Amino acid sequence: MSTAGQVLGRTAPSAPPSMPLAIPASIIGNIVIFVACVVLALGVFGIDVTAQPDNMAVQQLIRLGAPVINFVGLVMLVPAVLAVYSSVQLLRRDLNGRYIGLTLQFLGLVFSIIALIHLWGFFLSYELIVDGIIANAWMLLGFPIAYGLYWLAGRFPEKGGIRPRLESIAVLIGMGTTIVVLFFANILTFANNIITAYTTNPVTWVATILLFVFGALFWHLLRTGNYFGETTDQVATWQGWLMLAPNIVGFTLFFAGPLLLSFYLSFTDSTVGRVPEFKGLENYAQIFALEVQPLTDPDAALQSAMTFGYTPLGAASLGETRYVLGAKDAVFWQSLLNTISYCFLLVPLGVIPALGLALILNSKLPGVKVYRAIYFLPSVAAVVGTALIWRWLYDPTIGFINYAITGLVQTINSLGLQIPDPEIAWLTGPGTVLISMVLLSAWQVVGFNTVLFLAGLQGIPIELNEAAGIDGAGRWRLLRYITIPMLAPTTFFVIITTVITGLQVFNEPYALFPSIPIPENAITSVYYLYNQGFFRFNFGYASSIAWVVFAIIFLVTLAQFRAQRGNAYEG
Repeated sequence: MSTAGQVLGRTAPSAPPSMPLAIPASIIGNIVIFVACVVLALGVFGIDVTAQPDNMAVQQLIRLGAPVINFVGLVMLVPAVLAVYSSVQLLRRDLNGRYIGLTLQFLGLVFSIIALIHLWGFFLSYELIVDGIIANAWMLLGFPIAYGLYWLAGRFPEKGGIRPRLESIAVLIGMGTTIVVLFFANILTFANNIITAYTTNPVTWVATILLFVFGALFWHLLRTGNYFGETTDQVATWQGWLMLAPNIVGFTLFFAGPLLLSFYLSFTDSTVGRVPEFKGLENYAQIFALEVQPLTDPDAALQSAMTFGYTPLGAASLGETRYVLGAKDAVFWQSLLNTISYCFLLVPLGVIPALGLALILNSKLPGVKVYRAIYFLPSVAAVVGTALIWRWLYDPTIGFINYAITGLVQTINSLGLQIPDPEIAWLTGPGTVLISMVLLSAWQVVGFNTVLFLAGLQGIPIELNEAAGIDGAGRWRLLRYITIPMLAPTTFFVIITTVITGLQVFNEPYALFPSIPIPENAITSVYYLYNQGFFRFNFGYASSIAWVVFAIIFLVTLAQFRAQRGNAYEG
């Protein structure tokens, strides 16, 4: 540096860092993605809806109609647009371009893996592998034996000779068990399928090459953080998104995609064997079509006052005139009424006993941990299995519930009273069908709600109860003025989840009533849309019902949040 530069305090400008090779390689990869996506999109846009192609995927697109075909084509263009943007930003040394490039390469890597697994025939061989393992399940005992030996080795000192020997034996047993299990699980058949895929289908080689290319691009672009001036917080951010990536991809493919498709189908007349036609709001108009007509003749049937196509829901008198309420889809409104009634019964039966059990289990009683597990078991039990048990309990002749009621009545009558045996028809009586479903559901949710309340109780500072006890507060006052208010956030969450569970009820009517049609009072909204979609194959109408039910659940939840906001307990 010159003397003048030293006097002025200037330093020579540092040379800009050289561009890593991963940048131009990623740009080339983006160009390939752009070309491939544009070609695929043009191919989708050019599908002839009147043709009968051999490709199964194209057949499915044609069956869904032109709007779905155009939507899929537009989705194909999204990666192309992102690839162009990423390339421009990479040249400008912008960090967003790097993140988008990493995202595209990661998705390419994931889809290459999925395609390769499909080409290998893994999904077809998986059943054979599982059958082979189940048929030789006794061999799996080697794993717990290996784990037990490894755990036992950890109990000995490190410098002793016994510990490394036991660890080596445990590792050998684990490896040997793995080899034997894989051999009997038809792993050789799967390996032969892989070899066959490479020898008969050139696409397998293409998928393999793409797998390594996308993997290499992703790995090397990931190591260019210093070139883009990436900070520690930004590193933590993309690492978090990377951990969430499997869930995001699964959500997009298996939830968001079908959700958008059902929203489109709700405006069509989609059914089996026919390309859906757009009908606008006709399905929703069918659902919400209501009318009120006066009944001129008091002795006439309610149906006589209805317009053609409407079914009476009920009647009410206003002054001297009797009015009849009717609907085009009376079953939907009946199912909605059943669902709301179900919720009103489920919330107290699923929340109040749970709070009582939590208060008991929060005390220092012997065997409390065992009781916690017992009460939680119904929440994790399979609904179909428990429904079979409850169907037996509800049996009017041999069921234990009616047997217990009969024994209680006989005991009371032995004291001189004359109470008739009710002989309740739990699964057939119009007044008991709904309550039988509620009892089963409440039995299942009480355990889960108890665990939530127990967590809330253990979060209450013990100092509050001790201070109130010193001031002379009894148990009832502690419960009323400290425990219940402090449990407000937990109670709110429990009620929200219980209401949503009630509004989405499907398993109970489906499992308790195997014969079709089920009793009218047992039809819930979700069961009705299931019946419309999978028994009558009215996919468009079933989709519209699903979105109406979603809107109801959303509005009810929003109303609960609004109501809670004004009096919610804050930390």
